[in-house]
Amino acid sequence: MKNNNETIKRENKKAFPKFILIFALSLVVGLVLGFTMSFLEFENFEALLAAFWRFFTTRLAGWLLCACPVAELAVGLPLYFNAKNQMAGWDGEDESVSDAVEQKLSVCIWITSMATVLSFFLAAGHFAGMAGDIFLRASMGPVHVFLGLGAFLVNLFITMVFQQKLVDATKQLYPEKRGSVYDTKFQKKWMDSCDEAERAIIGQCAMKAYRAMSTACLVLWTVFVMGGMFFNGGFLPAMAICVVWGVGQSVYSYWAIKLSTPGRTV
Repeated sequence: MKNNNETIKRENKKAFPKFILIFALSLVVGLVLGFTMSFLEFENFEALLAAFWRFFTTRLAGWLLCACPVAELAVGLPLYFNAKNQMAGWDGEDESVSDAVEQKLSVCIWITSMATVLSFFLAAGHFAGMAGDIFLRASMGPVHVFLGLGAFLVNLFITMVFQQKLVDATKQLYPEKRGSVYDTKFQKKWMDSCDEAERAIIGQCAMKAYRAMSTACLVLWTVFVMGGMFFNGGFLPAMAICVVWGVGQSVYSYWAIKLSTPGRTV
């Protein structure tokens, strides 16, 4: 026990100066930034942001929603068909071929996931323009409104079908895999069909995603607090980030406590 205490003290002593340095530098940067901003005039910049927001909601968001599924398929389909061709000529034994196919399918899934996030972002801007009656003031007719809405729904449908094709290809590569994207319990069934090595990889990826999310939440909180102070952005964006941050922290802590109990499983 004594040796363990010495190790703990030694690790803390080694890490503490670096922590103090980072904290001091952050404090200095914050003070300099705040002092500088107190002398700047943001009226023109705020007006520029408002003009860009109106332009984005009335002119860009709807058309970008239409372009989103086209771009998704233009990038993802060549990779998908290339993976299918490789799989068709696979002898079932060469692991280098299966690894290459799996990487291409994983990249395609990544593309579809980011396309979904982008679609929701563009839809938020499009709907905000609708709610604010901006379309009418900008002489944008109902066709544009429903075009954006239809493109959003089409994009979700195309992404879902494409992801199912990718899952089916993965199941052909690994017949032991189970689950359908159309099933509400797909993630659980897919996880149950993974072996220990695959679950370990999923756990490592989840940990890296958790750390990245925590860092992103901290950065975004800082940005939105500054926006609320200097651009009349209000506190709602920062509150939303804190909600997401808190949910991630709470879910992680809950399952860490639950799974550390002997005999407990997911």
